[in-house]
Amino acid sequence: MTSDDQFFFDYLASIPHDVRRYSLQVADSIDRQFDWAAATIRDTLSHQTWLPPSVRPRLRAQDMRSSPHGLADRVQDWLARHRALTAAIVAFVGTGCVLLYGNKKLNSKRRKARKAGNGARKEIVVVAGSPHEPMTRAIAADLERRGYIVYVTVSSADEEHLVQSEHRADIKALWLDLTTTSPNQSELHPSLHELRTLITQPQYPLPGMPPHTCQLSGVIIVPSPNYASGPVATIPASSWADTINTRLLSPILTAQVFLPLLTLRSNSSSLIFAYPSISSSLSAPFAGPEVTTARAISGFATSLRQELYLLENGNVDVVELRLGNIDLGPSYRNAQNQIAGTEVLAWSAQQRALYGSQYLNSIEQRPVASAGPATIRGSPARALHHAVLDALEPASRNIFGRRVHKKAVMYVGRGARSYGVIGDWVPSGLVGLMMGYRRGQAAGLGSPSSGSETSWERV
Repeated sequence: MTSDDQFFFDYLASIPHDVRRYSLQVADSIDRQFDWAAATIRDTLSHQTWLPPSVRPRLRAQDMRSSPHGLADRVQDWLARHRALTAAIVAFVGTGCVLLYGNKKLNSKRRKARKAGNGARKEIVVVAGSPHEPMTRAIAADLERRGYIVYVTVSSADEEHLVQSEHRADIKALWLDLTTTSPNQSELHPSLHELRTLITQPQYPLPGMPPHTCQLSGVIIVPSPNYASGPVATIPASSWADTINTRLLSPILTAQVFLPLLTLRSNSSSLIFAYPSISSSLSAPFAGPEVTTARAISGFATSLRQELYLLENGNVDVVELRLGNIDLGPSYRNAQNQIAGTEVLAWSAQQRALYGSQYLNSIEQRPVASAGPATIRGSPARALHHAVLDALEPASRNIFGRRVHKKAVMYVGRGARSYGVIGDWVPSGLVGLMMGYRRGQAAGLGSPSSGSETSWERV
């Protein structure tokens, strides 16, 4: 018998086994289908109310246990039937949480100054504002705690003594007389030669230690937030001149003086303007000096920002900090010198009759803390300090290696952003209605009655 014959007989012998296996599989499949159909019919008939109870089939205990009724049972049954999909979902969600948490930890800002290789402080920040202002002292103290070398501009011996009374080695007074100019406009201001030496020449903190070079990280311009208030007709010309000189012209000249130092080196630096913004956003009545100054500073900052963008290096960012209500803490609160509204007594009788009731009503409805820090709850000082540090952070770079400019406008404090949106989008008439401003009955141009004058004297 050849090998071909043997293969043929082996194949014939395997046919009965295959037929038996296939027939068993078909029978099992038919049994399962019949069982499923019977169970379906039994379940359907068991819920039919028109059948007599004696004829109605009863559910088996196994079927009753296998049908989950609660949400937890259905979820557990679904998870048991889709184990692969459940494992994939758990892995995806877990990996996403780990990556999100890790990215948050890696990108969290330390908000501290960088130090030189020898451990000494190297970042310099100039705070251009009066040391008598609580905000100037609060910003300087926080920056010094975070590792910066802080210079506070002074223009008198009293201000210099106030800076020295802080008793901190890295908070120093910087004499800056804006009335003194160099013979050549292109030359550096005489008061800034010390800063230029620090950022251009190596500094030796201690004998034997390697030298380091400091850098000017930013200039923070903080004009006084206190403005004269009242109708334009009652504000004297001297008050307008003082407001323009100290809160508008002085910040502009300060920025002009420091620009040569800020552009001297290629390191990233910031020019920061911090000013109140609520009244200017709403164009509030009886706040003419504040609205005028804030709008002018904002316009100047925008123009200067576009001008510095055109430079080849483009390493200076102009940032506006539009401030709302900020509580600097009890140690920085000024004592209230006078009660709000008493300035009405200095007006003439005609001015009191025309503007008195509306002005007093505006003081009650004013959204700023003009009546004292205890009446308006402001954001904590931490919000201001974090915003200043974010503005001083070195500029980042995108995936193409190009420098990304910092945020041009930052809103700090309670009410700054919300009132800014209201002032931009809500009609002025509706804003006045929301703030409670009402048009009153103005008195005639003649002399007011004696009764009204007596009532004003009671204020």
